[in-house]
Amino acid sequence: MTDTLDIELLRTFHAVVRFGQFLAASSFLHKSPSAVSLHVRRLEVLAGGRLLERDNQTVNLTPLGRRFALQSAELLQLHDRLLAGFTAPVVSGRVRLGISEEYAGALLGCTLPRLTADFPHIELEVETGSSGRLEMRLQRGQLDLALLVEPVDGMPADSRCVKTFGLTQPVWVAAHDFTPDLAKPVPLALHGKGCPYRSVAVDALTGQGRRWRAVIMSAGVTALETAIEAGLAIGIVDRAQVRQGMRILSAADGFPQLPPHQLRLVRAPGELSEAGEVLVGLIGDGFQLGALQENR
Repeated sequence: MTDTLDIELLRTFHAVVRFGQFLAASSFLHKSPSAVSLHVRRLEVLAGGRLLERDNQTVNLTPLGRRFALQSAELLQLHDRLLAGFTAPVVSGRVRLGISEEYAGALLGCTLPRLTADFPHIELEVETGSSGRLEMRLQRGQLDLALLVEPVDGMPADSRCVKTFGLTQPVWVAAHDFTPDLAKPVPLALHGKGCPYRSVAVDALTGQGRRWRAVIMSAGVTALETAIEAGLAIGIVDRAQVRQGMRILSAADGFPQLPPHQLRLVRAPGELSEAGEVLVGLIGDGFQLGALQENR
């Protein structure tokens, strides 16, 4: 079989179906009424029968026309999607993304690979660290975007926040066989200065009038979690990220409840680049706080 369907003929046919008139379709397509009629007749030859019933006012689909319209619509849409994929403007440029340490692994695994696959001309640079350090680098223009954990209470409105992803609940944790000695300074596993969980831990203990000491300070989550599970120190983690080797400490253990925090995607001061907007869209579409917590 050598017959083929001309996409231009299909487009004319669907315009006539849409507007219900040859004259309206010809105006929409910027073609003469005779050209529109010719396109429809050529399709009818290919289809093997009449597709439209015509009078002076309107046109109506025949049974064959209804079947042809339904099946050819999918072909026309597929053609247009395919063409758009090759003719869309190429987005290029560099995007520097900072990710709060707790969520780096999951985000790198589930969302960011889509950027390199769908937008190969965008250069992505990822940096992990504490929220405080990432915020400082944002302010200095050393990052374009950052995924930050920040306290909810007293958090001012920030026009730089492009997306919020829900609340996190920090909790005190220790090894299962660790028993706090309330008479001694609390041994802590802490992030460096600027981490919101570090600040909330120190403020809570200070508010109770309790002494504390830093057993380990690290920018990496793994070292802190290892120290906690080994029974060397007490730490603070998101409730959804408590590991099997940890138990949550409550008021009964002498540790107060901690305030909730929020996970936010924040941009640097100034206008975000087109490549940055693409990344925001991908993170916004594919990122779910619960999924990140589960896949960590």
